[in-house]
Amino acid sequence: MKNYNTLTKEEKLLLLLQLYVEKLKQSGFDHSRIVRYMWLFCVGYYIKYYLPDQMNSTIDRFTIISMLSNALKCSSKRIIDTLGFEHELTYFFRYLIHYAIDNEQEAEGIYQAERVKYEKSVLLSQVSPNKKKRKGKRL
Repeated sequence: MKNYNTLTKEEKLLLLLQLYVEKLKQSGFDHSRIVRYMWLFCVGYYIKYYLPDQMNSTIDRFTIISMLSNALKCSSKRIIDTLGFEHELTYFFRYLIHYAIDNEQEAEGIYQAERVKYEKSVLLSQVSPNKKKRKGKRL
């Protein structure tokens, strides 16, 4: 039986964020839009993978920053050595912190809007689970 090395949530976050930043840079986005989209990505990642564990907890923008800083701190050496992206993510991380602090209303608004979208999708999936199509004879 093969022994697979699985990635932690933090490692997945860093890998996905790195790929996302690379795609944004290739698409020609300017620096400020990349930082805003990184914030949106981190908020979405937090809501999808961390929020179900603590559904009733209230968070603010510093919780998202803590999640990302924990991921950067705890990222395994194999991820950094293999991809060599630590410098670029820490470079954008500085600007992400400044974005969250300087744009309090916008950062909190993005989180609230994404959380509402997530909770709607969860409720819709509970209300109407897998509607099956009727197979019948055509008239």
